[in-house]
Amino acid sequence: MRRRLAFTMMTLVARTAFADDDIEDVHVRGSQARGFDSRAKVEDAPREITDAASLVEPLLGVHVRRLGADDGFATMSVRGSSSNQVAFYLAGVPLPAAGDPTVDLASLPIWPGSQARVHRTFTPAALGPSSLGGTLVIDPPRATDPTGCETWMAGGSFGSLRMRVSEIADTGKDVRVAAALSASRTDGDFSYYDVKHNPPLSDPRAFVPRVNDDSAQANGLVSIVAPLRNGSTLRATTMLQARDQGLPGSIYAPTPFQRLRFDRELATVELGVPLSRGVFGAQAWAVRQGTDYRDPAGLVDLSAIEQQTTIFSAGGNVSYKARFGKLQIASKLDARGERYEPGTYIGPTPPVGATRTSVGLGADAEYVASRAVTIAASARIDGWYDASDSATPGSFDARPNANAGVEIGSGAVRFAAHAGYTSRPANFVERFGAPGGFRPNANLQPESAETIDAGVRVAKRFGKLRLEGELALFAQDAQELITFVPVGANFVPQAQNVSAAIIAGVEAELRAQFRGLDLRASYTGLYTENDDYKTHPPLPYRPAHDVVVDVSYQLGPFRLRYGLDALFGMWADAFGTVEVPGRVLHSAGLRLDVPKLRRVRVAFDVRNLFDLRTADYPQQLLGTTVKQPIGDIYYFPLPGRSVLLSVSWTHD
Repeated sequence: MRRRLAFTMMTLVARTAFADDDIEDVHVRGSQARGFDSRAKVEDAPREITDAASLVEPLLGVHVRRLGADDGFATMSVRGSSSNQVAFYLAGVPLPAAGDPTVDLASLPIWPGSQARVHRTFTPAALGPSSLGGTLVIDPPRATDPTGCETWMAGGSFGSLRMRVSEIADTGKDVRVAAALSASRTDGDFSYYDVKHNPPLSDPRAFVPRVNDDSAQANGLVSIVAPLRNGSTLRATTMLQARDQGLPGSIYAPTPFQRLRFDRELATVELGVPLSRGVFGAQAWAVRQGTDYRDPAGLVDLSAIEQQTTIFSAGGNVSYKARFGKLQIASKLDARGERYEPGTYIGPTPPVGATRTSVGLGADAEYVASRAVTIAASARIDGWYDASDSATPGSFDARPNANAGVEIGSGAVRFAAHAGYTSRPANFVERFGAPGGFRPNANLQPESAETIDAGVRVAKRFGKLRLEGELALFAQDAQELITFVPVGANFVPQAQNVSAAIIAGVEAELRAQFRGLDLRASYTGLYTENDDYKTHPPLPYRPAHDVVVDVSYQLGPFRLRYGLDALFGMWADAFGTVEVPGRVLHSAGLRLDVPKLRRVRVAFDVRNLFDLRTADYPQQLLGTTVKQPIGDIYYFPLPGRSVLLSVSWTHD
């Protein structure tokens, strides 16, 4: 049996609390006996929210990796997970992962009223299949929210323009409609340090503009809720997305001509029927995602000149939620099918289609033993069959997932602990590869892990001072961890299993409010090791220390904010030899609730206040350092100072 890691760190904590449980999903509500989670609302964020990445980036336990400016490609990691291990739900629908190893956060739309929840410990069994890397749930504006219209418009650096609007209306006879629209565009032409140029930083030629990093997108949504007989409710939601973007490549291998067009169509219908002690639910949904990739110079780097793909995913479920005295239960039986269908292709390696069929059954239970003790348990089993149109053999597998938790305490202090087992099969790209981007690996094994965590929450008032905090310790013992490794002469990524790995850490959060002062601070400390190597190096691109701080002060109609984002202890290679220099980015903002203009707000935000664009990377073999652009991923620079001016207004 593998040795267990004892990881102990003590730090003061505090948790941002929400007075209501707004996000609608299908798991049992109540205490954190089920697991720790983090939540965010567009309207509650201290910073101006530009995209989905900026909404979840400050959350406890979450690390966002960007390949450029806002609206550019971005992925997320939860508690040190790989981005391909994170599950995504949009408007209650699981997003397919057939065409990419992970979901691009830039493709997730947000509107006024949007909310996000990150399940950091375990995915509720009645929500969907388990995930080793946490689950992100994004909910759009709901038709059951208060009626009204909200508009947000902004413009800023690098040619960025943004717009979000949502309206919720009661059309009569208790039929309610929510409609939302968002759009954005950016040139993305920020300047970065030219590694091929050696003069001092004062030389204007030392910085060059990023090329082919522009993007434009539009997103629309309509949701209807209508009452039926006997208290039943019917909800229907449809969403359309379109996006066009350049793919700039890395600073050493720029791709000035690559373009990608993306579209997503989503529809879901849900029925809720009250039954004895609970509610019976049924849902049917479908998602189509299309991509159109073009690169006139593609054959130079062995990638395609043109490639079109379509991913279609459809499924349904039946569920039952009920309360029996002190016991609450939520159960779900679901089925799902995904198809990866190649279209037009011009290039060296034609792609092949692939299909996945899966079925799962899960249940969550929560028992309130007393005012001070709540016990929770969750179990799920999923089976899936993968098949490829190529000679790669198909495969069937089934895996269980289970966890249990407890919350103890009352009043100001509550303690929670959880333990469980999770597993996940390889997705399409991990198994079957993608032309020009990822090599196939038909021998990949499903990854699994045993996870434990424990933490304490505190909420206390001292007159006008309000303190809220959370401190949690976690550890994960992973087997056959799936990660991408560059292979071959062209360093093309291939998914491979890490037979053994340890991920552990500490999470701490604090929120303090006193009169007009508001402090929000979070810290995630992380320890990882790859046990496939004798030196047990850390897993790459996972920061050992991640700090986010926002301090704001409200004086009449004005609110002044200062923010800090710090990352330290991140490695760029699998052997732990290339350390990414730590960085501290500062931001500031000014917000004005315009007097005599009811519900009109103007805001001005500055990011990377001191224009940090370079860092000195150590060269261990030479004993020197080399100047490189700062970035979350090696050779993909982040922008320097940027500004954003926004105006928002609401009306009934």
